[in-house]
Amino acid sequence: MKYVLFIAALFVASSANADIFTLDLTSDNSGVVSSSDGWLAENTDAIDFYTFELTTDTDIAFSVSALTSIGLSLYQGDLTSDPSFLFSNSSDFIDFMGNTYTYLTGTSSYFPNAGDNTLSSVLLSAGLYTLALGGNEGFDFGSVEYVLTSTITGTQVPEPSSYALILMMLTTMAWQFRSAKK
Repeated sequence: MKYVLFIAALFVASSANADIFTLDLTSDNSGVVSSSDGWLAENTDAIDFYTFELTTDTDIAFSVSALTSIGLSLYQGDLTSDPSFLFSNSSDFIDFMGNTYTYLTGTSSYFPNAGDNTLSSVLLSAGLYTLALGGNEGFDFGSVEYVLTSTITGTQVPEPSSYALILMMLTTMAWQFRSAKK
């Protein structure tokens, strides 16, 4: 199966046009998608993909400011090449190299122009992720400019070494208290 996908990748690679960016989680990310219905039509030529890595468990939300409805899909996995017709905006998909991208959540593709261009807060574990973003209109009205904002709302989980440090501090304080009593 991987060999069939690899051969198909060779044929499709010359026409691959999906834009893949690294998401800056600390500031707004702006861009342009070439079609106002690309996400709805699952047309990767008109979808921007953003990859990012989380080093700790993180509660994160995404919102898009645009003059049209924008669809968003979040996947576990680091997309490195255009998946072309293998892409799905509402389920798992694989790329031509056989890598699997697990669908985590997304906006509704059954109701074009519905919603508020947001992907509600979701708790993600440390790992690699891909966010797909594109027009969610029922008709193509041309290119769409947008600003993507990510909001981290969760607290960071302490490292095990932090617990060890706290335990050492408490032990030292107890020892000093005990020594002072003698």
